[in-house]
Amino acid sequence: MKKTKIPFKEKLSDDLEITPSLPHIEIFGNREATVNGCKGVLQYDDGIIRMNTGKYTIRFTGKNLSMTSLGLEQAVIKGRILEVEFI
Repeated sequence: MKKTKIPFKEKLSDDLEITPSLPHIEIFGNREATVNGCKGVLQYDDGIIRMNTGKYTIRFTGKNLSMTSLGLEQAVIKGRILEVEFI
């Protein structure tokens, strides 16, 4: 019987239960969030950060918000996060 090759990215996504087309967000308490899948920043001030992730716009609302890192499709937000919305 012939084995079918599964692309590495698809296999890894299945193993980790990650959907590559959706953003992946890790929130550490209410002080830090890491967003993978960020395509661009739409709004940025110390009270609101909105970002485009393709399928969704994600809005972080809080106090003293800042982006301490913005890399290739990844952003790190720090401050006092009060609310996260998917728009």
